[in-house]
Amino acid sequence: MQIGAMNHPAKDVVEEIRWIAEHDFDYIDLTLEPPAADPRTLDGSRVAAALEKYQLPVVAHTAYYLSYATPFTSIRRACLEELSVAVEMAGKLGAKLVTVHFSRPPKFFSEDQVFAWHREILAPLCDLAAQCGTVIAVEQSPFPQCRQIDILERLLTELPGLRFHLDAGHARLEPQGDLWSEYLTRLGPFLVHVHLSENDGTCDQHLPLGAIPGQFWQWPQRIAELKSLPYDGTITLEVFAPEPEYLLLSRDLVRRWWAEADER
Repeated sequence: MQIGAMNHPAKDVVEEIRWIAEHDFDYIDLTLEPPAADPRTLDGSRVAAALEKYQLPVVAHTAYYLSYATPFTSIRRACLEELSVAVEMAGKLGAKLVTVHFSRPPKFFSEDQVFAWHREILAPLCDLAAQCGTVIAVEQSPFPQCRQIDILERLLTELPGLRFHLDAGHARLEPQGDLWSEYLTRLGPFLVHVHLSENDGTCDQHLPLGAIPGQFWQWPQRIAELKSLPYDGTITLEVFAPEPEYLLLSRDLVRRWWAEADER
């Protein structure tokens, strides 16, 4: 198991790489988005040199707000172009995977139509990723307005190059309630990446692990369930508290829960 942290997209990427490496994380989850990490303008050579200097592996993450599940063909094409630029940059930086988000569709469209829009984007991205030496992982979104787990299962089954990225915070924000266990059961064979954060069920707050009073989250049990899948890959802490100590505490807690999981 490797624990990573994400760069702030408005801060200098090289400084973010330095901080993450110096604070004992195993890799950087590099979000390629404006203003400071726009893949169209990012100095890839400078970033690659920093990754080499600090011996920090990298996975990549695209902008969540590229909403390609839309009936407008021109918008879908524009989103595919922007995502392709990010995939190409990720490949140049040696990223072993690139996250693309499930795109929340507008109302009044069938699941078949939503599936078709996603396939139209994800299929060519998977082909491009293979050419660039990486893979595409699709991450589920909060408040999807549809039964996204069913659509994701179809996509993962029909696109052999596609993999799954499970976000714990988003799993709680489904219309059907928390689906963490259902995602692991149904999509576990495709799982290659995990994001962990906490929220109170009202929005995607990216809180430190264990920050919500009560026993809803039960992190030791969740970590044990993930490990027993079995899963032994990358886990990014999406903890965006103003004070970085909360991120470091969450890292240490996950390492402890992971070590204790075999005792449960």
